[in-house]
Amino acid sequence: MEMKPFGRLIVVGLLCWFKQGWAETLTLSVDAIQVEDGDTLKITVADGIKRVQLIGIDAPEDTENPKFVVDGKRTGLSQETLLSLGIIATGHLKKLIAAGDEYELRWDSDKPDKYGRLPGELFTQSGVSIHARMVEEGYAIALPGASSTLQSLQRQAESEHKGLWGLLAKPTRLWAGTDSSN
Repeated sequence: MEMKPFGRLIVVGLLCWFKQGWAETLTLSVDAIQVEDGDTLKITVADGIKRVQLIGIDAPEDTENPKFVVDGKRTGLSQETLLSLGIIATGHLKKLIAAGDEYELRWDSDKPDKYGRLPGELFTQSGVSIHARMVEEGYAIALPGASSTLQSLQRQAESEHKGLWGLLAKPTRLWAGTDSSN
């Protein structure tokens, strides 16, 4: 029996939660969440604004920052093309977040990455993983070492030309590192 997409995302979310063993869980209203880019959120908590990296995924940058420069050199894509990918991915995450009222954030507020972001996962009230939806709908990729489920969702999105894979296929493949043509 084929599992429906949202059912699959709920399962992904539960597996990630059990595997990760997050230190904290917060319930957030949509008003407490800002989208910084396609894989980073700014959340408002009692002691200020915190940057949260959606774990296991990467999305193209929508501003010129150090990673944007690295992506440009690595891919050979123009700044305009890279920014277009990032702006589209960020817009999609904003749309996903705006669709809900409350979210559950599972995160570790004591383990920032090299950019000062805190690792976390965001879920809808019904348990749907937002980071898995970004990959499944073709607006983010699974990072190396991410769950096999995220890897599978990425392959499926690419093969079905979803999101960026359909809108800007060649630049997306170059950015994602999956382009084998010359």
